[in-house]
Amino acid sequence: MSFPYESEVQTEIPPLQKETFNDATFTYLKWPSNLKRQVSDGNTAESNEPAEVITKCRVLIVHGFCEYHKVYYKLMDRLSLNGVESFMFDQRGAGDTSPGKEKGNTDEASTFADLDHFLQMNLSECEPLGRKLYLFGHSMGGGIILNYGCNGKYKDKIAGFITTGPLIELHPSTRPNFILRGLAPFLAAVLPRHKIDTGLNVNGITSSAKYREVLKTDPKLKVIGSFRQIHDMMERGKRLVQVADYANSLDKPVLIMHGEADTINDPKSSELFINNRLPQLEDKTLKLYRDAKHSLLSVEVDSVFDEAFKDMMAWIDAHAA
Repeated sequence: MSFPYESEVQTEIPPLQKETFNDATFTYLKWPSNLKRQVSDGNTAESNEPAEVITKCRVLIVHGFCEYHKVYYKLMDRLSLNGVESFMFDQRGAGDTSPGKEKGNTDEASTFADLDHFLQMNLSECEPLGRKLYLFGHSMGGGIILNYGCNGKYKDKIAGFITTGPLIELHPSTRPNFILRGLAPFLAAVLPRHKIDTGLNVNGITSSAKYREVLKTDPKLKVIGSFRQIHDMMERGKRLVQVADYANSLDKPVLIMHGEADTINDPKSSELFINNRLPQLEDKTLKLYRDAKHSLLSVEVDSVFDEAFKDMMAWIDAHAA
């Protein structure tokens, strides 16, 4: 079955690569900048010199629940055209890294150890060049990177944090009832690898009829997770808004973008986090998008994507200079 991930890509899609770490073989890709400046000798005539590639910075992308690399082709391509190189990996429990029965098999310790591993890889490439590295996360990935900004191993080396629709608190229409919430720690402890289909409503994810169909039919996007995985990602969100002073150590610039029509993760929780949990941080920005749904920079309609991407690039250009 063919899916439209490649249809809007204007640059060359880089080859997938493999990296084995801690009993998992990860699929990842690095998408270089394709912003070019013609080298000139000062004359107005066209130069025969090869075009110089401009690379402003690098963004490491942490995807959302049950997503994988192809969902971000459009974003990575658009970043490339604007002089930003990007890197992403299919997380443990998702995508090509954990196909079939391995889907959903991950936990809190593995999530952050894996991210440490790939951050170390990227920092080893960026630091000798004096190139800034930013963390971008969507939904579950947003909760991961905001937590990383609070207590991650390499948090002081990250230039800033960008997120769309972060999982801080689920939207009231998506939130499980209080009985299930109460049982979650027990189920995660005694049945950590038991899988359930979360049945997320695709109408809350995107306004695009084309991508709603993709979300229903791409088998790699089936929203199945283990009790341990689901419990851990909920707890990450709770820490951000419920644990006093937890976010006080987040001292790098933060950009949060959230659709006001998002019925997966609550946009009010993003407002709460920005306004009430980061009193020490001056460089913090919240962008809300009227009528926009959950996946602003992956599978939303072009008008939403373009607006959110314009804001993202303005923020990057202001910070990476």
